[in-house]
Amino acid sequence: MRILKVLFSAILATLLFLTGTRHNVLRRNLALMGRSQRFPRAATTLLFPWKLGFYLANDLFSFVFGRFSSPRMSSRSRRHLETLRAGPSLLLCAHFHNWERQAASLRVAGVNLLGAARPLRAPWADRLLRQVRRRHGIAVVTHAVPRAALRHLRAGGCFGLLWDQHAPGSPHEGRLFEAPAALNPLPFFLLERRPCPVYFGILLPGGESRLIPLLSRFEGDWPRRLERRYHRVLETLIRRRPEYWYGFLHARFKALGKYPGHRA
Repeated sequence: MRILKVLFSAILATLLFLTGTRHNVLRRNLALMGRSQRFPRAATTLLFPWKLGFYLANDLFSFVFGRFSSPRMSSRSRRHLETLRAGPSLLLCAHFHNWERQAASLRVAGVNLLGAARPLRAPWADRLLRQVRRRHGIAVVTHAVPRAALRHLRAGGCFGLLWDQHAPGSPHEGRLFEAPAALNPLPFFLLERRPCPVYFGILLPGGESRLIPLLSRFEGDWPRRLERRYHRVLETLIRRRPEYWYGFLHARFKALGKYPGHRA
């Protein structure tokens, strides 16, 4: 299975590289984000699109065809895992490495985790995605998300969402490598009504699961602190392993500039 996965990933990455799939979006993101001196130079190399495609295909293969093994929990994160088990909490993730595997492992570890997900446009693909998530024991909600999330928190559960996506029309803005990014307002909405500990959840390339505390006190300008701490962690991850951040393939910074072939 391991050899088959590597072969599949290499073939798919080569096809994506040769056809230039999403290359316009990738180049645009690199141009918009690359003005910061902290930006990783590794992301600007010629073979970077191939490496990004390889790891994306590798994680996709594991998700669709494989059986997740539980990653080892960082020793520094075990007490945070107990917090997630014990009461309401908010888990903010990113399109970094195999986030679906971490969600499955947290459920196995006894965390009552409910995630938010956008339904896919193609009905057949959305049905397949829901079937695969059910096989891995991943619980998600796709409609009436704010109401379902608030109800889940009030019942003492952990609610999770990917926060590194473009959120059209959002009044909340953060900065990632000095580029302005519109933020999904859902975390602010939930925390105003049900304050609870907030964590950044990440699966590292070496197979270690990490929970990083972002916020537990809500005095002063806490929304700004939450946004800045989240992006500080994400910037650190991207600087160290840019080939694992699949957000490079999303039209993330539409508030800053136009993307070829995308609506404004």
